[in-house]
Amino acid sequence: MHLLLATLLAAAPGAPLTLDEALAEAARKNLDVELSRAQALSAGVDVYGSYAGVLPRLDLTASFGHDFSGARSAVTAFPTGLDASGKFIFEQQVVSIPSSDAADYALGLTLQLPLFDGGRNWKTIARAEVARRAADRSLDETTLGVAYEVTRRFYEVVKAQESLHVLEETVARSEEFLRRSQALFEAGRAGRLEVLTARGNLGTDRIAVEQARARLTQAGGDLAVILGRDAGEAPPVVAPAALGAPARPAGEPPGEAELLAQARRARPLLSGQAENVRAAELSQEIAGGAWWPTAGLQATYNRQGPTFSGREGVYGDPARQYTATAAVVLQWNLFAGRQTLADEQRAALATRRARAQAAQAEQNVSNEIARARSNLLALRGAAALAQENLAAAEQGVAVARDRLEAGVASQLEVRDASLKLTQAKLTLVQARVDEVVALADLNRAVGGALAP
Repeated sequence: MHLLLATLLAAAPGAPLTLDEALAEAARKNLDVELSRAQALSAGVDVYGSYAGVLPRLDLTASFGHDFSGARSAVTAFPTGLDASGKFIFEQQVVSIPSSDAADYALGLTLQLPLFDGGRNWKTIARAEVARRAADRSLDETTLGVAYEVTRRFYEVVKAQESLHVLEETVARSEEFLRRSQALFEAGRAGRLEVLTARGNLGTDRIAVEQARARLTQAGGDLAVILGRDAGEAPPVVAPAALGAPARPAGEPPGEAELLAQARRARPLLSGQAENVRAAELSQEIAGGAWWPTAGLQATYNRQGPTFSGREGVYGDPARQYTATAAVVLQWNLFAGRQTLADEQRAALATRRARAQAAQAEQNVSNEIARARSNLLALRGAAALAQENLAAAEQGVAVARDRLEAGVASQLEVRDASLKLTQAKLTLVQARVDEVVALADLNRAVGGALAP
């Protein structure tokens, strides 16, 4: 999923963003995604490093130095003659030993190859592979969550933009009513109060426009942050064409059981939890492997002497001046102060905890699906009703205008009809946006797109 988002084309700086472009930018620059991606890459490095336990190890050691001995005195036994039986007679004497300074060079190679360890090293590799897959699923889950949040914030900007347009239309209607009232007053067909009322209504509508601009700025800042931009770099957005089209009847989404089955197959959170359970089980098996002995092959080649080079030098003929050993080393920890048993029990408890977390995650996903599905159904019904209300409000404004022109209605009646039209348009905008966001939330809950 994250690879798909990363391949989408990015918009030019400052250009209006489409939803796809916003998703692509977030996939590249969102910090939550970047942190999760770094964790997945780190898990891949852990897999690479886990093979150290089954591959040979070769160490080279070398030293270059001098052995210094200071002047000292020592007691030494010297023969002084023979006794009657022919044995040497020794006499102890104190002798002085002068200081010395001798070169000392050494070179060594040590090869170690593990042969058997109860399968712990191979299971360590398997656990690292499982942990990498879990990290990949965590990245997918983070990307899925960020994609939903980008979608939600994108449509919040759309909602704010569309609401601002509706309120600007209301200001335009109020300006028209003010001109009509002024004209009627000048013609002697309306009182001064009606002109003042129309002017006050216009001021109220202009205040609503300024408040809508502030909400648009806030929504744009929220979108910029999740895209990885500064809050002051809020981009304009392009409202999807389908949002302004007449609402079409939408089929009911699949049942909760079918949606949960899809989530078990596609939701990264659930597959990642399953990988975590498997990793915990492998850790338990690794801990149990400590009961087995370990065996390995060890070979050493060492050279040491007072000269650096030449035939008898340490760095001379490799067939001389050396000692070599080769051995199979067997080690069996018969008692470690209960540490092995404690590690095994601790790993068993970690497995139990991982299984409980996996079950809890599935329960949470089931609740998310039920909530998102119910919310989507309610909002689809609300959007349909809002469409009907808008049609009625538009007819109401037309009737009120005709009555005003005929002189049988007051400006108050026209103002009331206009306010109802404004509210109907705002309600429809909100209902349509909320329906789209609710569908995106249900898509996130199941881990993949559903047919709208």
